Amino acid sequence: MTIGPYEFHPAAKMLMEKGGKKKVRLTDKEASILKYLFRAGDRPVARDVLLNEVWGQGYYGTTRTLDQVIVQLRRKLGDSGENPRLLLTVHGVGYRLVAATEA
Repeated sequence: MTIGPYEFHPAAKMLMEKGGKKKVRLTDKEASILKYLFRAGDRPVARDVLLNEVWGQGYYGTTRTLDQVIVQLRRKLGDSGENPRLLLTVHGVGYRLVAATEA
């Protein structure tokens, strides 16, 4: 799976820059969020859907938890918080992954 300049290896929970120069380890939650967003294609995924899919139906925390993991993912992807290009916020809905293709 390709996300921008990275190859995403879900089983290894790793982003590897094309050319193998840089490897970025992901947490379980970060990898799960990327997998789910990747499967959604170009469609935005609601924040509550991501919470249920990644944290489970029994999770009673707030969406701020998800937002904080998204901030960390953007940092790891090299996305600017003010002007992200790979992991976008769809206001009033949730998040959308762009520049992602099946390798």
